[in-house]
Amino acid sequence: MELSYWESRWNKGKTGFHMPGGYPGLQTHWEKLALPREPNVFVPLCGKTEDMIWLSENAGKVTGVEISEKAVTEFFTENGIIPTISSFAGFQIFSSGNIEIWCGDFLKMPVHKLESINLIYDKAALVALPEKMRPGYSKKIKQICSQHTKILLHHFEYDQQEMPGPPFSVKRKNIEEYFSGDFKMIQLEKNSLDISQFQKFAKRGLKSYLIEYLLLLLTDEKN
Repeated sequence: MELSYWESRWNKGKTGFHMPGGYPGLQTHWEKLALPREPNVFVPLCGKTEDMIWLSENAGKVTGVEISEKAVTEFFTENGIIPTISSFAGFQIFSSGNIEIWCGDFLKMPVHKLESINLIYDKAALVALPEKMRPGYSKKIKQICSQHTKILLHHFEYDQQEMPGPPFSVKRKNIEEYFSGDFKMIQLEKNSLDISQFQKFAKRGLKSYLIEYLLLLLTDEKN
């Protein structure tokens, strides 16, 4: 699966993965994250999520990265924001207030340009990637982390033989492998979802189960 796949999905308007209104779990568990005042938050594969707006109102700086320029421009347009645009290392950087979105390949993002990150918010980013791309993704995530960084990670588990991804099924043991013992994992939510409410998945063959998880990953120095 190439990055052009996601650019094509956005360009064709095939964005059923976008969640209007944002993800409720973020607000539900925000206080439990015990972040410093005005934390710096990083959102990989951010699309045009409205969570960025909520985060901008509750955090210090919010930095996203997204491959699709269409998704980035729609984010600012739909929220009535006019960004300034600059460039660096092959990325277009859209900025307004305390929101900054880098448009380009996440794996090529220059980590040294990021301020110290307190929270990485992975809203179904890992599950958007096929298995062969996940080790590279997790390696990049770990490069961004310091001993003060926490990761809020949302993922799904289902019978991968029934339905091809994305979103892909990622099991807890897979996440433990990707982050190779560097983090302590706390399960914040486990929800068995009603497949009948996800007709697009049912039409693609999913029929047995669909479980949604929200994990908090703490760097090992906190243990």
